[in-house]
Amino acid sequence: MKLRYLALGLALVGARPAAAQKQDVTHKTSGAEKTLMNDTIDVDKSRYTLFRPTPRKYMRPMVPDRPGITESPYSVDAGHFQYETDALRLLTRREGSAYGHDWYVNHALAKIGLTNRTDLQVGIDSYTDTRNYDDADPGPGQLYRGFGDVTLRLKHTIAGDDDSRWALGLIGYVTLPTGGPRGDGAVEYGAVLPVVFQITKPWSIGGQVAAQVYWDRDAQGRYLQLTPTFTTDYQFNKVIQAFVELVGYWDVRQAAWRSSINVGPQLDLSDSVQLDFGTHLPVTHGVDREYFLGLSFRR
Repeated sequence: MKLRYLALGLALVGARPAAAQKQDVTHKTSGAEKTLMNDTIDVDKSRYTLFRPTPRKYMRPMVPDRPGITESPYSVDAGHFQYETDALRLLTRREGSAYGHDWYVNHALAKIGLTNRTDLQVGIDSYTDTRNYDDADPGPGQLYRGFGDVTLRLKHTIAGDDDSRWALGLIGYVTLPTGGPRGDGAVEYGAVLPVVFQITKPWSIGGQVAAQVYWDRDAQGRYLQLTPTFTTDYQFNKVIQAFVELVGYWDVRQAAWRSSINVGPQLDLSDSVQLDFGTHLPVTHGVDREYFLGLSFRR
């Protein structure tokens, strides 16, 4: 009888560590808590790469670089693909007697996550229809149609993670003149430093400082442009959100700042599909008026 009690006691003692290990685990990612087992841990997402994709349950929310000028500081999760496109965009302009418009069709940005904090992006101007006219010139005007330039970009999230209320990123890019007369005409490059801060759960603010080296076809030379922005975004419900953005433009060819205000709603059709539309309205002269319809999705 004593041996039976002793064996029972040893079995209970041996079972206690196993019971202690089986506790609820709360994994924190994407600003939400997902209960998996017992105990609170943080998943190390740095181990995931292009060839070892981040599990879908650990992915952060999709935050596209569109529809405004302000970029997102968040990269695409490792091993996942994201596609963002201006399905259709109209730009109209007038400066003195000269005026014109552009139609963009599927000006897209394709992204692939290399690591948890870095992604590679390829921008493709699939089709552009550009028309320029001048009231002082009775001629038929200029018409360019077809494939445009290709842009290679690399984004890295410098600070902030899935649970942070703020994040800072860095984007470097180079544009290749594959579009001929439909493109910008020469190699261009630049860098963007975007930041975002979550004030409350539905309300965030952000902005960026961008420096771009563009090509001037008329002067046959490059020039520097600075493009600071400030934006605010509000999530009304699980489906509808909207943004308002103020953008400034300054380059070495002019003595004054130009600016525009950009507004539009975004529809979160699912966790991986977003539809957006809106307008860019000029505040000063020399800025195009734009109307756009866009789509973003990931897998």
